[in-house]
Amino acid sequence: MKVLLIQPGFREFDVFLAKALKEAGIDAVFAYTEGRAEGYLFKNGGPEPVWLRVRSRLDVAGIISLRRLIREIDPDVVYCGTALQCFATIVAAVGYRALKIVFYRGAIRSFNYFSPSDWLVFKSGRVSIFHCNSQAVASVLRRVGIKDTQIAIFPGTGYFASQFERGSVKGPVLPRSATYRIGAVANYRKVKGLEFLVEAARFLLERGMDIEVVVVGSDPKSCVGRFADREGIRGRLVCTGPITPPWPVMKTFDCLVVPSLQESLPKVIIEAFACQIPVVATRVGGIPEMLEFGEAGELVEPGDSEALAKAILRVLCDPGKADKYKDQGLRIFKKRYEAGVVATQYVALFNRLAWERKAHAKQF
Repeated sequence: MKVLLIQPGFREFDVFLAKALKEAGIDAVFAYTEGRAEGYLFKNGGPEPVWLRVRSRLDVAGIISLRRLIREIDPDVVYCGTALQCFATIVAAVGYRALKIVFYRGAIRSFNYFSPSDWLVFKSGRVSIFHCNSQAVASVLRRVGIKDTQIAIFPGTGYFASQFERGSVKGPVLPRSATYRIGAVANYRKVKGLEFLVEAARFLLERGMDIEVVVVGSDPKSCVGRFADREGIRGRLVCTGPITPPWPVMKTFDCLVVPSLQESLPKVIIEAFACQIPVVATRVGGIPEMLEFGEAGELVEPGDSEALAKAILRVLCDPGKADKYKDQGLRIFKKRYEAGVVATQYVALFNRLAWERKAHAKQF
């Protein structure tokens, strides 16, 4: 069996996945639409991936290069892990070949709105399987008529425990200036809800908690700083700007807060699980299922600063509860998000498609 996996950019997990597929008897070719990769990947048993230029909704150059690649490797399955904008190009390149298409849908921009690109994917009839990373996304697909038999739910990428070990990654030193450090990792956008974290911090300071708030991420217009000025807590806020990877700073957090108004499956929660950091997050998108509906972290309604403050307080003031969340988070990380677990699910998905294709061929 041959699989062509089209991804926007190289991931360390791809090296592991390529080897896992090869061991399962699946020949995998990885094609990327952005950047370059460093690392070993299989292409017909060789060391190099394929590089494509697919930039627009219908890219003529992309169609030509992708058609050439499809003719060369003759895949049984094309896995589309790219943005919606690339889907039309991929479908045009595939044409009416009798192969299976898997489309990865990791997020829905709005759970009540679908763009023309969304409808192109949903109604094209060319997608055999929609790969979702959460039940939240899957439920949206079901609402537009996608059948359960067309949906596979598991994380899009896997992680390695060694990535998060102390000393594995060197990061900036950020001296602590308070008893408790509350952290968030997000590039500023309105939907990230960081203003509610700032308001929650004010509630905690008013109750005598000695806290500081550290926000890791891009904020070119200093919006979070202005929120802190408005709430009178600027001296308790540290905005680090982007840090890659964020784990060295995250490991100094007593609590990670995800105050988003809209999310799918936040990567930062997976990283917090691996680093054994207690999580307080909003009940939106795929977050409740990530936190096992409150068993692995505190859940609050979005936009409720006071509830957010109370949840943070429960974590900071109850070491037993914090330890429970740390242990549960690590358990979930090993069960769902480690590279070996995720790679096994990819193998099962592609084997299922191979079986379906053979069964269909026998009918004709």
